[in-house]
Amino acid sequence: MKITLKGIKLGLATSIIGVLPNLASAAANLESDDFVGISFWLISMALVAATAFFFMETQRVEGKWKTSLTVSGLVTLVAAVHYFYMRDVWVETGETPLVYRYIDWLITVPLLMVEFYLILRAITAVSGGVFWRLMIGTFVMLAAGYMGEAGYISAAIGFFIGIVGWAYILYEIFFW
Repeated sequence: MKITLKGIKLGLATSIIGVLPNLASAAANLESDDFVGISFWLISMALVAATAFFFMETQRVEGKWKTSLTVSGLVTLVAAVHYFYMRDVWVETGETPLVYRYIDWLITVPLLMVEFYLILRAITAVSGGVFWRLMIGTFVMLAAGYMGEAGYISAAIGFFIGIVGWAYILYEIFFW
């Protein structure tokens, strides 16, 4: 049996559709005046729609853009699953789950840097060093933010170090 990209995408789409009813379990407990829960729901559904869009559009673009769109679809899929879960936690506890937010970001933000690097590489010559510097800035930003929010270090220090990581990413993007 020959495995094709089209077959893989069809399998992934089928899996997503099969999982969605299970991810919607807390919807029955979602109150109409729970704007946080509603925003989690809206964002989750928008991310699912974006995932479908990105995966379908890979068939319509030039080859150099296909991987970038696939990575975009992975980012939105991972985020959608996490936001469905975070909505459930919010509905049940009334608290935003800090650790799950950072788990989501630890996966999606580096993938976004991969995507950004792929886009740069598709339009100009760019060294692999740019990729690694973007990753360093990403991990500095995320680690400092988490440590500050979780109380391992002062929130102000975590915020400041996180901003330094973000500024480093911006420097790499605009001045590489």
